[in-house]
Amino acid sequence: MTDFLNEPLVRWILLAIVVVGVLALFGWMKLRRDEKVVADFLHSSGVDSRRPFRTTSEIADATDLHEKRVRTVCHKSTRINLKHDEVWKLHD
Repeated sequence: MTDFLNEPLVRWILLAIVVVGVLALFGWMKLRRDEKVVADFLHSSGVDSRRPFRTTSEIADATDLHEKRVRTVCHKSTRINLKHDEVWKLHD
């Protein structure tokens, strides 16, 4: 078994698996952080108005996230729903 782990190809494959795992973890953490930012904005902006939904551009302007990132976060989130084209609201 130790001879198997001493092979350079096996080490490179294990290193690649670890690197991909770390990058995936950081991506997931960034998605959760951005989801929290968007959800907090939707919550705070919906509390004091009769319009509990916001457009992608409104969210992007308020949160300093790019519109493409806002779309990605909102589509992947279980806390945020698409009301209709480019309009988002918190899950009821």
